[in-house]
Amino acid sequence: MTLERKFKIFYSLIILLCLSSICYAFFVEYILGYKPCILCKYQRAPYILALIIGLIGFLKPLKERIIFFIFLIFLISMILSGYHVGIEQDLYQSIFNCSDDNFSILEEGKLLESLIVINPDCRNVNFAVFGVSLATINFVLSFVISSVSYYLYYHAKN
Repeated sequence: MTLERKFKIFYSLIILLCLSSICYAFFVEYILGYKPCILCKYQRAPYILALIIGLIGFLKPLKERIIFFIFLIFLISMILSGYHVGIEQDLYQSIFNCSDDNFSILEEGKLLESLIVINPDCRNVNFAVFGVSLATINFVLSFVISSVSYYLYYHAKN
């Protein structure tokens, strides 16, 4: 199998994975009704970016830079999801506003207004697949993809 064919298969898998991950996140949010925390929303960005880069890579499969960008995107995704998993496991506190601080408002009208936009706490796992949070699944998936893309990048350069 040629290197170009291997790259096209890799980009096809990246496109499929990103599309299915984004669709699944929206399905959980809008169909099942689980509101994501702010870190869950941030974790969608690398998948959207990787989808775009994957489409570009599918059209130009022998560009090593494209594989390197996918490696960087999923490395960032792994760091972000690892950070989220650490918060879920109470290893450290979040630097983001992940809690529901709306109850500190004293005016009744403003309190009722602010209750509409309550953000879920990043520490609480509201939705899990087989007992594993989506952040944990994202961490493992991002680790695997960044490892595979680094391997492909290394072999494409040599």
